[in-house]
Amino acid sequence: MSSLADEFAQYQSSYPQELNIAQRLADGALANGWGKRTAFHYRGARVSFAQVREDTGRFAGVLAGLEVAAEQRVLIALPDTPAFLASFLGTIWHGSVAVPINPYLPLDRYEFFLRDSRAVVAIVPPWLVCTVIEVSARLPALQHIVVFCDPGTPEGGTDDGDWKTPNLIGSSPRLYDAADLLEGAIASPPASTNCDEPAFWLYTSGSTGLPKGAIHLHHDIWVAADCWGQRTMGMSPNHVHLSASKLYFAYGLGNSLHCPMWSGGSAVLVHNRPTPSNMTEAIAANKVTHFYAVPSFYSAMMADDGFSAAIAAGLYSSLEVCVSAGEALPAPLCDRWMKATGVPVLDGIGSTELLHIFIANRPNDIRPGCTGRPILGYDARVVNEDGNDVAPDVVGDLWVCGDSACIGYWNRHEATKRALRGKWFVTGDKYRVDSEGYYWYAGRSDDMFKVHGQWVSPLKVESVLLEHEGVREVAVVAATDDRGLSCGLAFVVPVGLANESLALALLEHAAGNLSPYLVPATVKFVDELPKTATGKIQRYLLRDQTG
Repeated sequence: MSSLADEFAQYQSSYPQELNIAQRLADGALANGWGKRTAFHYRGARVSFAQVREDTGRFAGVLAGLEVAAEQRVLIALPDTPAFLASFLGTIWHGSVAVPINPYLPLDRYEFFLRDSRAVVAIVPPWLVCTVIEVSARLPALQHIVVFCDPGTPEGGTDDGDWKTPNLIGSSPRLYDAADLLEGAIASPPASTNCDEPAFWLYTSGSTGLPKGAIHLHHDIWVAADCWGQRTMGMSPNHVHLSASKLYFAYGLGNSLHCPMWSGGSAVLVHNRPTPSNMTEAIAANKVTHFYAVPSFYSAMMADDGFSAAIAAGLYSSLEVCVSAGEALPAPLCDRWMKATGVPVLDGIGSTELLHIFIANRPNDIRPGCTGRPILGYDARVVNEDGNDVAPDVVGDLWVCGDSACIGYWNRHEATKRALRGKWFVTGDKYRVDSEGYYWYAGRSDDMFKVHGQWVSPLKVESVLLEHEGVREVAVVAATDDRGLSCGLAFVVPVGLANESLALALLEHAAGNLSPYLVPATVKFVDELPKTATGKIQRYLLRDQTG
């Protein structure tokens, strides 16, 4: 019997060798008769597919006017706004390479991305202008800085800032107001590009070192949008999408841009930091049908004071399905969400390197605590240290293959060799696959640890502790006891007051539901767990607190 990846091999020939994916998304929408339909909702306004097409061509015209060449990189540090869409699609339309990054990073991080990508253009909001100007003397490749003046407000910041000063305008690199450039721009025709040509980079989170630029090709979006959005989720023009994860991350890019545009649906853009209240408001105001977040955000929504009132008021009544990715969704959290809202939540796994989700539950096939099965177009293996398949229910390393995989990391030859083994991508995740072909997450390879000579999966312990009503969030990491022996330590964000009685109750609950070696030696209460910008728990920071 052929695998899903083998079945997809016949389908691959349907995308043409000459392919500009920005043109395919923008012109494809018009060819399907969606021109007047809403593509994006932003601050109460609606942006049509026809407007997206116009903005894309005009921004490509801006790059042409700046003499940006094919394959040169354009760094985009913008929030979730129409400006991001025009910049990202317009760059690809022009034949250059779009490099989106988080616009809310600590200011000292931007020099790395500009230097590593060798971007010739930086597309930024006003609050980053001075930072980019300051480091530009050390960036010989950077020639232009284009500023969008109303792309959203940074937390604690202002909308524009005083950047149009005589000492900056006309400086090197040249500084421009995007509105001025767009006003005089003539839309460019799409560049003639190959389906196997680089279209955009996505940087990894850098949780284990410096971020790595994953190089993606034009056809990668075609594969991800069609395999996940169309063929797995059955997305249609009637669907409205909202993602708590942002466009400058792989998960958010698929949720809010290429999957909705591919299917003719619309996406709601919220430029500021996602909170339970603004996500709930956006769901209700726009009658969202598909909502996407990471597990910790679903937990935060249920912990919010307004959650019960929102359910009672029917604010989630438009939702048809929710999706969780970024980290494994614990079974107790999955059950609690579905019981409270009546809305199915699908756990899945994707990666920056594969662009979007490749293993997932289905709306009619949800197994809480399970990641699901590979979707059409992707194949997966669980292997041992020698790269050989393990027996069912044996924990090993997850390898995945699919045609949306990046071709490697920019300037990271050794890292590329470790991550790509022929057609297979080494995810760095530990999994087991059962006799029915369902995949069960066991933890990140670097999060696993041994107690009494046996491997401990933090997720398994965390799932049991989350069953207790006194636990809001939990993360288990390796520690050492007073004898110097390896043990587990549970960092717990409590629902109410933290005290010794609760700690004892949690340990008793764990002892009653886990093998002795899995029971944490200690519970430590914290106000919050450290997380990356994508919502993943930074366990290495917790390990530093175990001494």
